[in-house]
Amino acid sequence: MNYKFEKYNYFDERDNTNKSTSLIFIENEDKYGVYFSTEIKNLNINYLNDIVNSLEQILQGELQYYEFGYEAYSIECKNDISSIIDIYNNYESITEISTQEIYEFIRDWRNHLITNPDT
Repeated sequence: MNYKFEKYNYFDERDNTNKSTSLIFIENEDKYGVYFSTEIKNLNINYLNDIVNSLEQILQGELQYYEFGYEAYSIECKNDISSIIDIYNNYESITEISTQEIYEFIRDWRNHLITNPDT
């Protein structure tokens, strides 16, 4: 999974302030589902911390199964493979990705948000 994060700065005319938000860019994003990056972007920092900790436990063999998501997708994680599930489309499996890759992506996103908070 290839991805990058960027900070987007803008002027909000509604309250006359400069603001910023973080964006996610994933190579071949459609492979993971139309709403995948939106799902991840909507996870708050506390939930991201829980996800990172649980995925570390999965990878260390301390936990057998963990699932997380926001609204449209569920990411079901086992030791080696994680499945991205579309819960609005009869729980259809969109794709599988290594749990290590999903862990690194979520960890990196969380770390990006910590070091680049939205304003």
